[in-house]
Amino acid sequence: MRPDPPRVLVALAGTLGMQVLPEVATPFAQQSVTLTAVLAVLLAQEWDRAASRLIEENAAVVELLSRARGLVGDVELKGRLDVAVSAPPTTDFHISALQARNDDLRRLLVDVHALVDSMAGAAAVEFSEAIWEELKESTRRRHLMITV
Repeated sequence: MRPDPPRVLVALAGTLGMQVLPEVATPFAQQSVTLTAVLAVLLAQEWDRAASRLIEENAAVVELLSRARGLVGDVELKGRLDVAVSAPPTTDFHISALQARNDDLRRLLVDVHALVDSMAGAAAVEFSEAIWEELKESTRRRHLMITV
């Protein structure tokens, strides 16, 4: 048997909502059971999509950082960009490894964005807008669906 975490989490949420909640006496405990059930459903969604979301986002940020190499004149920052962009594709698809890479890439993107926002010219404005678009898309990738 192979447990399917999203399926198990949704089943636990159903058990909490349908069997446990009616047996709970106090409003506080009822809210706690309901919140736990909702969190289990949200966790099931994130479990199923986390690796895909991080791989997609990491690729999008690397693409932005690659483009930034043409705008950045700061030697230290350009060196960090070169290292980030030239890193070999990951072979470790553990969420923790993908998230660590995402955190590193985002920190670098913040540094690039701060520099680009201080620059004049159409290319800097266009690149800043591209960063904001990716940040909006990143937020959309994280949306969770609560169905009742």
